[in-house]
Amino acid sequence: MAELLARMRAVLRRKGGSALSVLDNGVVSLDLVSKQASTAQYPGVQLSAREFALLQALLIRPGAILSRSELEDRLYGWGNEVESNAVEFLIHALRRKLGSQVIKNVRGVGWMVSKTLE
Repeated sequence: MAELLARMRAVLRRKGGSALSVLDNGVVSLDLVSKQASTAQYPGVQLSAREFALLQALLIRPGAILSRSELEDRLYGWGNEVESNAVEFLIHALRRKLGSQVIKNVRGVGWMVSKTLE
């Protein structure tokens, strides 16, 4: 997990020599410094640490479908007990804060955010 985070930080720094501070797909943006998310309807929404991590994982790869196990790996450490509905609970909380269309469910596969504004 630490190796993945270090690799992500290195990739983000490569853009223009400095770290990218906002992830954006045209529908939702995530400020990596303030840990706030924004949509047209809901600007400046404060997120919990796990909500932030989940949205960040989805926005790093917009258009890619992430399964429950992939999201759990990004959200929880090896020693943490994961409840069976933890990912669904966090997605529900994010949809309540940012709107129901921000995170899409691909039935039986996982969740995603779109690549661009649709």
